[in-house]
Order: sequence, then structure tokens, then C-alpha cells
Amino acid sequence: MRASPVLEGIVMPQRFDIVIIGNSAAGLQAIRTIRRNSSQTTIALIDREGCPAYSRVLTPHYIGGKTGKDHLYLVDHTFYSDSAVTPFFGQAATRLDVTGHEVQLADGTTLGFGKLLLALGSEARPFKEGMGRVSTLRHMADAEKLESLLKSARSVTALGAGLVSVPVLSHLPPGVERHLVVGSDRIFSRLLDGESAALLEEHFVAAGVVLHKRDDITEVTEGERVELALASGKRLTTDALLVGKGVTPNTKLARDAGLAVGDGILIDDFCRTDHPDIFAAGDAAEGKDYVTGAKNVQGNWITAVEQGEHAALNMLGLECAYGGSMKNNITEVFGLDVAVIGYCFDDAAQTVTAGNRSIGRFRKVFLDEKQRIIGASLIGETNDSGVYYQMIRARALFPGMKMLQATNSHAAFMRQIA
Repeated sequence: MRASPVLEGIVMPQRFDIVIIGNSAAGLQAIRTIRRNSSQTTIALIDREGCPAYSRVLTPHYIGGKTGKDHLYLVDHTFYSDSAVTPFFGQAATRLDVTGHEVQLADGTTLGFGKLLLALGSEARPFKEGMGRVSTLRHMADAEKLESLLKSARSVTALGAGLVSVPVLSHLPPGVERHLVVGSDRIFSRLLDGESAALLEEHFVAAGVVLHKRDDITEVTEGERVELALASGKRLTTDALLVGKGVTPNTKLARDAGLAVGDGILIDDFCRTDHPDIFAAGDAAEGKDYVTGAKNVQGNWITAVEQGEHAALNMLGLECAYGGSMKNNITEVFGLDVAVIGYCFDDAAQTVTAGNRSIGRFRKVFLDEKQRIIGASLIGETNDSGVYYQMIRARALFPGMKMLQATNSHAAFMRQIA
């Protein structure tokens, strides 16, 4: 940390051209973008975790013993020094003064800024806090707790069928009993259409997962194991309960400062909040959806990177509009690759499908009234997910069934339809 100048016994705040709060996808991309375009801009990075940036996507692999903790880190400490960034690790931002252009940290340190990026991320929704065998998964401390807890587990239950709980169940060692409690009528209900979800459910059941759909946990009793009472009347005994009931954007700092907040921190097409010098990006930001035009919190890695880059360019005065975010989630569950891009819901104007579970390959394309591609779900093979992403961005017309049958690279497929 740089020493603060002292004037007549008063410690003056350290001042930076740009202050970034948040040390994940959006914050990292902002740093890289700033340094590509400016070597002189002073940057400070604030993050409440006391370590370099790491991949939350990889934490289920670590919990399941398939990768070491060291492999989770996206950068090391030298990244920040090489990028001439002053880090304030292990520090939460507790107060934002938008008029005075200052951020106060938990230890009382005050940082002044010319421009500010709020890349605050989101928090797992709490559930039965303080229990040793119950955990969410959002931060490194959660991953460390679960890694230790699940080493000797014979039975694991997950509440909520999303992109946290399902991958953790997927990467558990063979022989572990797995239960998945889902409040809705299907898994991945906020990502997938009913047909695609049903195919995945068949695969999960074949892999040994016991599904409890349209159900919930009404009581948790913890002893040597965890006793669960379900709304359906069933009772489960398990060694650990993983709660993945969604996330809540971290908006309190912005809200308390008087910035406009909906579900997330509201941003315009330039990733700017309603204050001209304050920007937001990533899981805490609520901006335009590329397909629907509606405001939403997208909450995926690619969106965070894109918004972080656009915010950085605009903070530097290099005006750059962001066209809008879309779903772009790629994961692997129970040995099956899955990608969900764009708008993938049952109310799309038209859909086209190819493949089935028996051949280990299924894909479904979603079209609007003008036959333009607005979304795609890919199961069993996802290497060409980038093709669909680019075609949605280009508002391209669906080229026909040969697109669904292509199994080669983007370039080769584009040659086929040229």
C-alpha cells in the first residue's frame, strides 16, 4: 500500500484515476483493457478476499478432488504488480461517497477516485447459517469447507438444480449417494427449455442421482449426519447439504450511496450507472439483454468479461457502446458437455432440434418470428458453441438443418454454408 500524505495531522485519502471494487472476471478484464490502452492511469483494486483472482467455475473440480487448489487461480500476485495495480486485498468497501468521489474500506482507509468500477459480484442466498454440515458455494472459504467435508461423505444432498449444485454432485467420487432437491418442475429451469432439461434429467438418473422435483427442505437437524425433512413428507439422512438456491447481486454499497438499483446496479449501454463517473459490470450489474432488450442480471463469465472491457474503455474516455448481454454457459456434468447460449425458453417463436440422448448428442436452436437464431442448447457436444454465439450476435438467419448436423470447427462450417 502506498503511504498517504499527512497534512496538519490529517491523513489524506490516497487518490487513483480508477478504482475497481471486485477481483473476478469483470475486474480482471478491466485491468487488462486499461493497461492495453494506457500505461499512466493509476489503478487501485479492492477485494474482500485476501488472495489473487480464482475461478469459481473450477471449484467443483477441487471439491471433488479432481484438481488441486493451486489450479484454481487465474493469476498470481505478480499480475497486479506487473500491471501497476495497487491491491487492497482482504478489505471490504463499506461506504461510497459519490459526491466526494471516495470509497471507505473496513479498516478505515479512504480511497479517492476519478472513475469507479463496481464489479461487486453476487452472494449465495443464505440457508440455515452456522451449521457445520451445511454450506453454500460462492467463495474460496466455502470451497475449502466443502472439500474437507465431502472427502469422507457417503451421501450428499444438494438443494437447487443450478450451475453450482449439479457440477458438485457430478464431480463426487463414484459410490457416493447423491440426492438433488428441486423446487421447480425441472432442473436448470432458469436456463433451459423443458425438452432439453428432460434429456439431462434422464442422464442424471442413469448416473445415480435421486431427483426430488417440486419439493423443498422444510427442516434440517444436524448431528453426526444431517437429517432432512422434505415438503413431500420424505426424510433423508445425508452427510452434507449443499445449498445452491440462486444468488443475489451485491447492490448494498450502491444502494446506500443513492445509485439507481433494480435487481442489480442499473447501467446504460456504456456500462455507466446514473452517476457519470461510476460504472458497473458483472454479476452485480443490471443491463440490456441482447435478445429481448429487457434489463436483467445475466450472471455469467462471458458477460462479466465483456462488460468489464466496455466499462474500462468508457472510463478511459474511449466511448464504446455495449450491445447487450446474453446467456453463455458451458459446463460438464456427469460426463456430459452442456452449453446454453442466448434465449432458450419454451415460448420462442420456433425451435428446430436434432439428435437424442441415445446417440449422446442433442441440440436445439431457438428462432424468432423472422427465422433469426436467438438461442441454442447443445448437449453432448459443445465445440461449436462459439458458432451459435456469433450467429446470435449477428442476428443471422437460421441456415438450415446442416448447421445442426455439423460436428466440425466454426471455420469449416462457415465454408459449408458459404
